[in-house]
Formats: sequence, C-alpha cells, structure tokens
Amino acid sequence: MEEIYIKINGCEYYVQDSRKGNDSVILLHGWPDDSSLWRFQIPDLIQSGYRVICLDWLGHGQSEKTEDLNKYTLASLSADVIGLMDALNLEKAHCIAHDYGAVVGWELATRYPERLLSYVALSVGHPLALVKNLSLESILKSWYLLFNPLPVAIPIYRAMNGSIFKWVLRGHPDKESVVEKFLLEKKPLYIQVWEKANPIFPFIWSSLWQKQLTLVKVPTLGIWSSGDNFMAEKQMSQSGALVQSEWKYIKISKCNHWLQLEKPQEINKHLLEWLNHW
Repeated sequence: MEEIYIKINGCEYYVQDSRKGNDSVILLHGWPDDSSLWRFQIPDLIQSGYRVICLDWLGHGQSEKTEDLNKYTLASLSADVIGLMDALNLEKAHCIAHDYGAVVGWELATRYPERLLSYVALSVGHPLALVKNLSLESILKSWYLLFNPLPVAIPIYRAMNGSIFKWVLRGHPDKESVVEKFLLEKKPLYIQVWEKANPIFPFIWSSLWQKQLTLVKVPTLGIWSSGDNFMAEKQMSQSGALVQSEWKYIKISKCNHWLQLEKPQEINKHLLEWLNHW
C-alpha cells in the first residue's frame, strides 16, 4: 500500500492506496480508530483483484487535526470522500465502512449514489433506522452520543490511567494500544468531534418531522454482530426499509462491535461474496 497525503477541501488527509486492481474499494474507519482497523481486510481484497483505498479521518491517525467542527459534519466528510475519489480519478467505487465511518457511508450513499457501485455498513445502520427503532436497549447502548460531547468526557476517559476508557473499549482487540495512544495525545479531537459536529437531538427532531425520506438507491449490505455493546440489532436489520435497491442483512454471532478484527475470516468471506456479486 502506497502512503500519500492528499489535500481535500482545504484539509490534509493521510491515505493508503494499493494503486492496482479492477474495481476500487474505499474503506472508512470509525471511532476511535484509524485506517489500521482494516489490516485484516486489505490483503484479501487486494488478492481478490480489488484496488483498495483507505484513509484516516480528519482528527484521527495521521490526517490533519483541524479544530473546525464544520469539517466534521456528515455533509462535509461525505464530500471529502468524493473529493478523494476525484483526486484519484475514480468515477465509481465500492464503499465499506464501520461505526461512525458507516454513518458517513450512509450519507455518501444518499447524497452521491451515482458514485457508488455498492455500500457495506458494518455495525451501524441507517441513522433514521436508529431513530425509528428507539428502545430502552438502544438508548442504553448509545449513551456515548450524549456523553462524548461533554467537557468532562476526556478527563473521565483519562482517569485512573485510562481505566474507564479501557472499560468502554472492552471488546476492542486493540484496546491497549488505542488507550495508550489516547493518553499520550495532548488534544485527542477524535473523542468528541463526531458528536459535537453532528448533535443527536436536532437530528432526532428533524427526523420526526421529516415528511419525505430520501431513500438510499445503492445496493447495500448491512452486517451487525450479536455482541455489539454500542448498537442494537434493529437499527441495522430495519435499515432495509430505507434502501430503494438491493438490500441484504447478515448477523454475526458471538462477536463484538469490532467484528472485522475479531472475526476477520468470516467478515472477509461475506465482503468478497458481496463485492463479487457486483
């Protein structure tokens, strides 16, 4: 994978690109990760003939750490993905995304369906499916949406040498290294920028009063794992109601939120079966 830096919409992104392959696959990580999240998927995708491109989101990994919250809105980040495609002269690509990256992916598939061959959402379903299927379970699991933007979030995550943050990331196979890196950073912007730039209550309010939904017109695969501590099943399984194209849902048993790290062989099998279909 070639490592490059690309200026997109005024900000510098760290990007890895295999350069060779037929159809291209763009990989979008989530919170609190970077592009290393995909290390078990990249070799299999390349070996199967795909050109693989992955990035570190702004505020994450080796990309620019801008403090401008406007750069972290879903509209801005999805436009950045299109900017990346334009910079690499990609007319169309498949997109595979996880966690908050999947939220951007849903935005991407909604706003720019003509640029995607297909979309795969891991763990996080369509945001409207979350709102429309609110339950006590989903509210309890999604506590971080309300907690992360608070001024006390970072100090509490740092407390007791990161013990509380380790508990939050208890299912993460890279928990120790993620927490160690977090403790060393002076301004870990990635902890809060997602929720600060995309506050949940205005979204819920606008969703409840939305008269006409904009459906996703891209073939979409949703994969959720039964041991997910952050997202309930219905927000993914019911996302098909918001897809006006081919939809497939797969449930992975006995697996945590970071399913591509915990069960890479099983996930890769599903990903390749889906991609090869298109």
